[in-house]
Amino acid sequence: MSLRAALRTRLENLHSQKLEPAIVAVIDSGIDATHPELAGRVVRAVRVEEARGRCKVIEEATGRNTDVYGHGTAVASIIGALAPNARLVDIRVLDDLNLCTGRALVAGLRHAVETRARVINMSLAAAAKFAPALRALCERAYRQNQLVVAARRNMPLVGDEGFPAEAATCIGVDLGRFRSQFHWLFRPNHIIEFVAHGEGVVVAAAGGGKTTMTGTSFATPAVSGLCALLVGAHPDLRPFDVKSLLRAFAR
Repeated sequence: MSLRAALRTRLENLHSQKLEPAIVAVIDSGIDATHPELAGRVVRAVRVEEARGRCKVIEEATGRNTDVYGHGTAVASIIGALAPNARLVDIRVLDDLNLCTGRALVAGLRHAVETRARVINMSLAAAAKFAPALRALCERAYRQNQLVVAARRNMPLVGDEGFPAEAATCIGVDLGRFRSQFHWLFRPNHIIEFVAHGEGVVVAAAGGGKTTMTGTSFATPAVSGLCALLVGAHPDLRPFDVKSLLRAFAR
């Protein structure tokens, strides 16, 4: 067995061990906390509400379905399945029409950073004009020992692979197809360095049951789940350490 295969096997074994809890913020469309796969996993819920160009964060009751679209529930179920130690924080930034402005996304990330979520999953991307604000928040998270894991755009634009995924202090994730979510790829010469399993992923569906999803949105929480396992096993790991381990374990 190669060293990388041995390391990856060790990481898979963490799934069944008793680990320290890891707070994972899911910035998305909400989470159906009534779904059997997620019941009891959501420890806090908020929504970002925008009016007249200003955003405010409003506390929501936990233990109910806040997902208006299904995207966030799918993302949360991937993290929860991979990392039993993950404690989920539902940060809803999409509105009832499934729309999200860059300002709302920045506000959601700011809240996750300010409340010190250990891992922050962003299966959404903002326009390049919001890059400075997002980069600044990712840098602040990095200094505070927080991990921001963000999706590449499914359809990248010229000079815009997706923000904050492009940020050096962020763990950017692209879409691939692998045998399991414990297999992923490292690309040293690409601004989005990691490729994880996100094709034909079976996930929890808001309202109950399961569905199948494909996209960078569903590759990203696979990496967030792996990060939650690593910091649960070794709480003193810094973002640099986690990124280095992900590279060492990769294909």
